Amino acid sequence: MSRGPLSAEVAEDEALARLLEEGQTGDIGTVERYGAAADAVVERYGPVDAPAIVLVHGGYFRPGVDRTHSRPQARALAAQGWQVLLPEYRRVPGAACTATEDLAALDARLRGQHVDVRAWVGHSAGGALVLWRALAPELPPVRVVALAPVADFDAAVAQRLGGDAVRDWVGAGPREAPMTYARLDPVRLAARAPEALERIHLVHGTSDASVPVTQTEDFPAARTLVPDAHHFDLIDPASRHWPTVLGLIRG
Repeated sequence: MSRGPLSAEVAEDEALARLLEEGQTGDIGTVERYGAAADAVVERYGPVDAPAIVLVHGGYFRPGVDRTHSRPQARALAAQGWQVLLPEYRRVPGAACTATEDLAALDARLRGQHVDVRAWVGHSAGGALVLWRALAPELPPVRVVALAPVADFDAAVAQRLGGDAVRDWVGAGPREAPMTYARLDPVRLAARAPEALERIHLVHGTSDASVPVTQTEDFPAARTLVPDAHHFDLIDPASRHWPTVLGLIRG
């Protein structure tokens, strides 16, 4: 029997609590600074000479949600032989572009270090940010796997997803800040960069109670639906769905 909306929410809360607990203990990786902002740090896991994945955490762009809950995922990917780069980035309400400024700085640093980045992988809000990374015309091509991404900002604002998370992050709605939405919204970016869409793969659980699967159903890129998976199943190495996600990250 499939879970109803309430049980999916409970399962997500329980999974997040466990991931946070696991993220606060054990290996935290090697911490490096990549910019001047306090949040401009990145944790490295796995062999430094291995092909790399940049892992961008979610949290609906809220300043109170950091990379801690993504550490179990980073460790699990490192155990598969990847070098994993788990960045922090600024999450400033009303100054949304600070996040992309930070990630662009990280991207430039990694290229300057000649790190062999094979993919950017992001979850939830981090999924929106890796879609930005794939679609930003000023940045070089990269493969992206977006896990349960916030992919449609207009719909997210209209549905007040995450307690009005996108509006709070941008500081205004699409009509009040059209230029900011044009720079950040994956749907708008995709319309202007069709050549990048072949390098994008979206993954979404059908039981996601945090970012509904409708967020990705019309996005013009490859998409895999994971039956009965909730929001945190896609980043939880203890989930029965993790092998599916791992296979999609491997490509």
